[in-house]
Parts: sequence; C-alpha cells; structure tokens
Amino acid sequence: MDSMIAPYRREMMREFGSVIGEAATELVVSRPNSTLGFWLCDQLLAKAKDSAVFRNEPLVAFINNGGLRADLPKGPITVGDIYKVMPFDNRMVFVKLSLDKIPEMEAYLKEKGGEPIGGFKLVKGKLVFPDNLAKERGYFWVVTSDFLANGGDNMFFFNKPLDRIDTNLLFRDFIIAAVKKEQKITFYPEERINW
Repeated sequence: MDSMIAPYRREMMREFGSVIGEAATELVVSRPNSTLGFWLCDQLLAKAKDSAVFRNEPLVAFINNGGLRADLPKGPITVGDIYKVMPFDNRMVFVKLSLDKIPEMEAYLKEKGGEPIGGFKLVKGKLVFPDNLAKERGYFWVVTSDFLANGGDNMFFFNKPLDRIDTNLLFRDFIIAAVKKEQKITFYPEERINW
C-alpha cells in the first residue's frame, strides 16, 4: 500500500514546496489591524473590480481572522504556506447589503476587537466609506467567504441580504493566484480600525 501511495506523496510534497512568490514584509494575523488580512481584502477587492459586474458598484471586503490560520513570514512563499494560511475550502461570495446593516457590522467589529476589512475604515467606531456611492445607492456589496456569508462566526448581519452571488473560486486558490501575480508582496501596517 505504501509503495502505491509513495509517488502521489512525492508529487504532493513537490507541489507544496514550490515557491510562488516572496513576502518582502512579514504578513501577520492580528487585531485590530492585520497586515495579512488587509492585504487579502485588498486583493479580493482588486479581483472583483476587474469584473464589469462590480466595477462601478460600492464594494467592500469583510473576512475574519479565524479563517486565517498562519502568518506569512518574510521570505519565500510556497504553495504549502498558503495551505497553512487557508486550510479550509471556503469559496468567494458577494453579498448585497442595505445600509441599515452598518450598525450591526460596527458592533461586531467592536465586540471582536477588529477583523480584516477593505474598501472602508472604522473611524471612532463608525464605518466610513471612501465616497458617497453606497449612500447614493442605498446599498453596498461585500466580498467575503461562503462560511461567513452563511452566518459563520456569528456574522448574522449577512442574513437576509438584498442579493447574493456565489462563485466556485476557492479562497486558497485565489490567494495562490494573487501571490503568483504580485510576486513580491510589500504591505506595511496601517490603521483601518480604531475606536
């Protein structure tokens, strides 16, 4: 049995050890401000904005630290490193929310001590959008994971959305593609969340 499995094990180890990029700065999971989480949120937004569907839509990213299971240390990044960061088969989802969900999101961020966000900031406890587009439209889209969109980690503000678009894109595969595209990741700490 071991001799039958050995070739597959060798191939898997070769793939996991494959270097796909480099972290020029350490990317960490932390609260209230997470360099790894913020970098990932920014990548999610950039990917979505490439699509004609979301190019002119109010769009933000909201994920959780619990879904990120490891930091990315400074240096080479392998496929195996990404599997450590994201061992789950979570998929990318877009959820359309009305503005009346904002207070719930603010309360959630305060209760949790911060989570990774992108496309807006929490300033003195209030979510602030970079423009008036969400206010003008009366809604905004959130790119997140299917686990969270289903109310995982008590993110009940995703319940009863105005609309929802599910994709088959695994977060893990997306992260691998993002690292390959960027090649050298440089992301410095920034304050997106404060009370």
